[in-house]
Amino acid sequence: MDLMVSASVEDDPDYEETARIATLAFGRENAPFAPSRFEWFYNCAFSEGATIVRLTDDRTGQKVGQIALVNHAIATPDGVVTTSEMVDLFVLPDYRGSKRLRTLFDEVERQFRDQDIRFSLGVPNKKSLSVNDRFFHLKPYRKLDIRGGVRSPLGSQKPLFSEEVTDAGASHVAELFAPYATCPHDAGLIWDGPRMAARLANPVQRYGLHGTPELALVSSPRTFRNMPITLLIGFFSRGGETVSKNSVSALVAAATRLWRRPAFLYIGVHSAIEALPGWPLADWMRFSPMTLHLRDFAPDGLPLDLDRFQLIDFDFG
Repeated sequence: MDLMVSASVEDDPDYEETARIATLAFGRENAPFAPSRFEWFYNCAFSEGATIVRLTDDRTGQKVGQIALVNHAIATPDGVVTTSEMVDLFVLPDYRGSKRLRTLFDEVERQFRDQDIRFSLGVPNKKSLSVNDRFFHLKPYRKLDIRGGVRSPLGSQKPLFSEEVTDAGASHVAELFAPYATCPHDAGLIWDGPRMAARLANPVQRYGLHGTPELALVSSPRTFRNMPITLLIGFFSRGGETVSKNSVSALVAAATRLWRRPAFLYIGVHSAIEALPGWPLADWMRFSPMTLHLRDFAPDGLPLDLDRFQLIDFDFG
């Protein structure tokens, strides 16, 4: 018997239900998703809110899957427009299939057009590549650098500040980051003090903020392939100006010193950084495609040429 499903916008999300269904869909019963993570990511992490498109079993009215569109303001040659990242696509096993995915993505496309969202940006994993291409025409746009290294936490230039900001409070984070807010001529997602404070309020991660007179860095302690590392989530140059290697080195040293994890990883692109930290991983060493995919819903507009796109700009960070 064919299961009848429909797709619609979820106006009053139940985050307990969302976490439960995601846990079942991904087979993570031994490490269930936290409802607080979904609530933060959809409501706080990015500046323009989110739209949740749910898949519903029409017989029972129960939610059986979803995809979320997380919106953010982005500076482009055409001015400030809205971009959206598609995240958290999951469908319960009994409801999977191309027909249900088509139903879900048709509603997603309707939301992009109804909300006048200019770009869809995403960094899909290997399993999502063919799905995004087939059902949404999301195409490869730019390959992100994956760079790693080991930094001694000693003997480096002293930064202006270097501290964990996980529980520091929104006003403090906003004040620290304010001088490094992105500029209108800097093509990329827009970050200012309040936006950064909301982004770093992730209830399931820890973050550090470090700064020199010309550059800021957001970092986080993570584990990669069972090895503790310092993840370099995003660099932000003051006034959008090109910065020196010395500032980059000082902040990498400060971050690895704060977390006591000398191994570090950076993923992204940033045209204002003269020398990104570490060394690029060879293609055979890349643990994920880490390729930015794009769809432009106004193809007659000026093309997007991003100056920066980093882990801070999507859900990996």
